[in-house]
Amino acid sequence: MDPVPTSFIPKKALVAESSRGAMGGLLIFLAVLFFLASILAAGGTFAYAKYLGSALADKDASLKKAEGAFDTRSIQDLEHLDNRLIEAQKLLQNHVAPSGIFTFLSATTLERVQFTSLTLNIDTNGSATLTMDGAADSFSTLALQSDQFGAAKVLRDVIFSGITTNAGGRVVFSVSANVDPSLLSYAKNNTPGISATEGDAPVQN
Repeated sequence: MDPVPTSFIPKKALVAESSRGAMGGLLIFLAVLFFLASILAAGGTFAYAKYLGSALADKDASLKKAEGAFDTRSIQDLEHLDNRLIEAQKLLQNHVAPSGIFTFLSATTLERVQFTSLTLNIDTNGSATLTMDGAADSFSTLALQSDQFGAAKVLRDVIFSGITTNAGGRVVFSVSANVDPSLLSYAKNNTPGISATEGDAPVQN
């Protein structure tokens, strides 16, 4: 006689249902974990926003307190003074000082040369044209004076003309040149350590 089976429930079905149950539990756990992480992140963001708002309010209060420590009238007076100082500085930078040409001539004119007339025409841009009449004791002295002016950094296009001798035997001449604005700048010629004629040492004869 054949043996009678004791159960009609297949074992493979039980194994499949157990696997599906375990997978479903894992998914639920991950979903709960993600939900808790989202709540924590939202709470942290809210707390940080509250902190930033509080810090901003404290900074604003400190700024208002600092502003209150200054007198409005004093601030306005300081602003007006600053504007006047700026304007004064601009005026000094653009101010023309013709005395610079005399300082230059006293440093570069030879002992045996005399100037009898001087005409200085100043342009609007600060440059100028210099014209002078003079006399020297000899042609060699005049040549040395020409070299002095020709080597000067503040004179350009130096031209000697009308060279002749007078009744007393002296050499008379005229000289014209364009003057660099730096020589006539009040700011440059009145600032310690700055000289428009620096490097133009006179040659004595």
